[in-house]
Amino acid sequence: MADNSILRPLTGHEPFDRLIADFSDIADAEEQETARTRIWDEYGTEGAIFISDMASFSSTSRKIGVCHFLKLIHRARQTIAPIITANNGTLLKCDADNCYAFFDRPDDAIRASFEINSALFESNDRYPIGEQIYLSVGIDYGRVLLIDGVDFFGDPVNTASKLGEDLAIKAETLVTERAIEHSDFVVPELAERMTARISDIEIRYVRIPMTETAGS
Repeated sequence: MADNSILRPLTGHEPFDRLIADFSDIADAEEQETARTRIWDEYGTEGAIFISDMASFSSTSRKIGVCHFLKLIHRARQTIAPIITANNGTLLKCDADNCYAFFDRPDDAIRASFEINSALFESNDRYPIGEQIYLSVGIDYGRVLLIDGVDFFGDPVNTASKLGEDLAIKAETLVTERAIEHSDFVVPELAERMTARISDIEIRYVRIPMTETAGS
């Protein structure tokens, strides 16, 4: 039998974790639906999901060593956090080289992405190539479970993760079409509209490289 005492809480937010634990113990379909509705009523919201990834994490870490790379992660977070806050976002968590943030409006998430990469571009001039930082960012919009500044769950989170971590290259922002549709953002001429299929899910998105045109 597994020792549940060593398991970490799902989110660390006790009321939400308790709701999920109770939900997992329900066998009756009607009671499950009631519990599911309660969870969404208490924690469901709509907004923009921002997930960033440091480009070339594995290869750079192998070249310069993990301690040196942790220094780069720290430096990136020092840049990311204040810009997200300044653009009306909430930085929920950072996990290794990934950062996860929630915004009410996709416009703010897109602007934050440009400002972060712009700030990193400027700071990169002061460092050798091996210590330069580039972010890949995925942004989606939709209904999620948002747990009091701690974490979030839902299809938009999964989609933004796929875009930011798997598809975007360095200094590139990938924004889903549904995020664009819920924003006032004007897609620049240099952007490309693309479609990807991951795990049998079709994702329509706009590829926005970090250029002066895209950031304006």
